[in-house]
Amino acid sequence: MTGNAESAAMAAVYAAANLGELAAGYADWASEYDADTAAAGYRLPILCAAFFARHVPAGDGPVLDAGCGTGLVGDCLHVLGYLRLVGIDLSEPMLAHATVRGVYAGLHRMVLGEHLDFPDGHFAAVIASGVFTEGHASHASFDELIRVTRPGGKLVFSVRADIYETQGFRERQAALEAEGRWRLCEASEKFRSFTVKEPDVFGRIFVYAAT
Repeated sequence: MTGNAESAAMAAVYAAANLGELAAGYADWASEYDADTAAAGYRLPILCAAFFARHVPAGDGPVLDAGCGTGLVGDCLHVLGYLRLVGIDLSEPMLAHATVRGVYAGLHRMVLGEHLDFPDGHFAAVIASGVFTEGHASHASFDELIRVTRPGGKLVFSVRADIYETQGFRERQAALEAEGRWRLCEASEKFRSFTVKEPDVFGRIFVYAAT
């Protein structure tokens, strides 16, 4: 997939109006996703893994890769010594590609924003790269991600900069901190999510500790 086809695949997932459209978009894109995002200079997986490594010791685990897709973040974390990785995603075809990487102890189809089938405090840390963006998971996902993280465990995630300001992320993140659900450890300035294409798309990365 190249040129206009690549742009159409990316546009389809970001324009999804519901979970069905989102899942269908990723099913169509799964086999070309890695090549297309690499060509676009997509750097959220690398940057999220870097922030994660700064706050979570490599021996800690298990780690939840929430919205793992084809496993780009999991692959980065595995290289950095995180070996107890569990991934979840709404797309079976994307999970199939993640399986091939051989870096996950478990992969499951689950949907962010819905109940996650893990016990309370199960994970030492959570990472979510690229899932809090246009047409994807909402800030309603935070409650379950906090629930499955052990007290003191870190939650590292990116948020597209414009929806952070316009779709309630800023307010919900602040409210969860005011409620004593988590504590902010670090927040990046906004940066370009793609180095080659999509020059107007910016992201931010946040690190919280569950309380």
